[in-house]
Amino acid sequence: MQWYRKRKISDPDDMSVHFENERRQIMSHAVSLGALLCATLVPLFSVLDFVFKADHYLGFLVIRLSVTIICLISYFISKTALGKKCAYQLMAFIALAVCGSISMMCAMDMGPADPYYAGINLPVLGIGIMFPLRLTESLFVLMTVWLSYIIPNSLLLENGDLGIFVSNNFFMIGTIIISIAGSRFNFIHTREQWETQQKVEEANRWIQDHAQKLEKRVQERTQKLLQSERLAVVGQLAGGVAHDFNNIMTTIMGISEIILQEIPRKSRLHTDIEIIHMAGKRATALIQKLLAFSRRQILNPKILDLNRELQDLRKILCRLISEHIEIRIKTCPKTCHIRVDPVQIEQIVFNLAVNARDAMPDGGDLTITTDIRKLNKSDLAGLELVVPSGEYVILSVSDTGKGMTEEIRSKIFEPFFTTKGDQGQGTGLGLSTVYGIIKQSNGDILVKSELDKGTTFEVYLPRINTAQKETKKPDKQSQNLPRGRETILLVEDEDEVRKTTVRMLKKQGYHVLEAKRGHEALSISKKFTGQIDLLVTDAVMPRMNGQTLAKKLTAQRNEIKVLFLSGYSDSSSYSIHRLQKKGAFLQKPYTMQSLSYTVRNMFDN
Repeated sequence: MQWYRKRKISDPDDMSVHFENERRQIMSHAVSLGALLCATLVPLFSVLDFVFKADHYLGFLVIRLSVTIICLISYFISKTALGKKCAYQLMAFIALAVCGSISMMCAMDMGPADPYYAGINLPVLGIGIMFPLRLTESLFVLMTVWLSYIIPNSLLLENGDLGIFVSNNFFMIGTIIISIAGSRFNFIHTREQWETQQKVEEANRWIQDHAQKLEKRVQERTQKLLQSERLAVVGQLAGGVAHDFNNIMTTIMGISEIILQEIPRKSRLHTDIEIIHMAGKRATALIQKLLAFSRRQILNPKILDLNRELQDLRKILCRLISEHIEIRIKTCPKTCHIRVDPVQIEQIVFNLAVNARDAMPDGGDLTITTDIRKLNKSDLAGLELVVPSGEYVILSVSDTGKGMTEEIRSKIFEPFFTTKGDQGQGTGLGLSTVYGIIKQSNGDILVKSELDKGTTFEVYLPRINTAQKETKKPDKQSQNLPRGRETILLVEDEDEVRKTTVRMLKKQGYHVLEAKRGHEALSISKKFTGQIDLLVTDAVMPRMNGQTLAKKLTAQRNEIKVLFLSGYSDSSSYSIHRLQKKGAFLQKPYTMQSLSYTVRNMFDN
């Protein structure tokens, strides 16, 4: 296995050192256990002395208590660092003490014929069972134990004891052989177990190491996906919140507008309601900004003057940019009308300004200018712009920062590309978002940069002639809004929104039929004998959505017009373009003014 071939502990000497440490640990525990057993059993057998060796009871008792003390001392030594280091020597000392005491007691009583010799077999077998010893180690200890019996007893040997003495030694040698075999088995088994454990640990380290590498690789690969999904998640959340929020704001703003028309201007209540209405507008703008961040806002391109927009954004830019950076805004003397979503042009300016700020950590100058330039094919080819010939408004954002290399400049519009090294400092989506917005607005962007000299972004957007300029609808009171007497079928599943919209339409003179569900609207249409001029329906409703209702109702009444309402911002489910092919579209929250003009335009155009 590859991981085993790359084991860190590959040197035999290193392996021996590690195994010896492991073996000493095992032997240290075995010494502690053996010392406790001997300290318990040796004095316990004094009961046999009292029964069978009464003549030598006191002498044997002294010997047994001495051995017990030696075993207890050995136990406490085994718990120390010295005891763990010298576990083998401590084990040999305990074995000699126990076996030597038995030999001494045999010599004091019956000599070689004393049956107490059998007690030597117990520690001898214990050594084989409990200690993983090498062959030389076990031979040395067990031979010493055997000699501790054979030498003193052979000196006391009498003619009648020779047979018993020889048989005793045969039994003892057999026990020693068994003990040596057991100790050897323990040693081999312990070593195999240790090597297996080392392999498992090394395999585990290899797995963890590769798992960490794999996890790091997965994190790197998923980080980009997570970064892109970050806006998607916010967008989903914002879309769901926006739907309910837009329904609530439709009611608040609609009712406040109706009340404003019914009470005198000089009334204090009029001022209070006006404050509520203005707060509703600000709340609506807030949710639109949230949707703009998530790039799920419903696009609403307007013709606006870029010079005026920059002046309006000056205060926000000053708060956004650090104080150690000086901001200069220089606008073109001519009006710079462009057709773009106001929220998107703000996003372009903010993203480019923040990018410039990050390029000047030690301070510098941020210059934003506007200009107008007419470009022909040769100009476009020289600038490498992918736009048709014509007149363009140029938004230029320059900084005096550290600049960038050609390699970085070629990648800055790639999604997820960022030069911000710290985790979480940049998503790498700012400039790619700017690029997408500009392309969506039929424009293009150029980058000029030199190391240590700064960077300039030039945004080219088609200029709109003044004659094409759209005029804002005046914010007038209800009595000046367009009125009518047509019949309108309103279908809205939200009760408050439906009731508010009915009041708005009736206040402008329309005859309104209302329904909560699609099947209810179809039933009303069948029963109503007069002409229904307009279907105003929520695009998203339970059981039957607005598109299905419109399809069925237009099959019954060919002359009917359709106006879709929606508080959803996710165009993947109900595309505005798809809805507009089947009728007009009005985004929630709508005001009495926007509703009145939209409805009137459908009848007049």
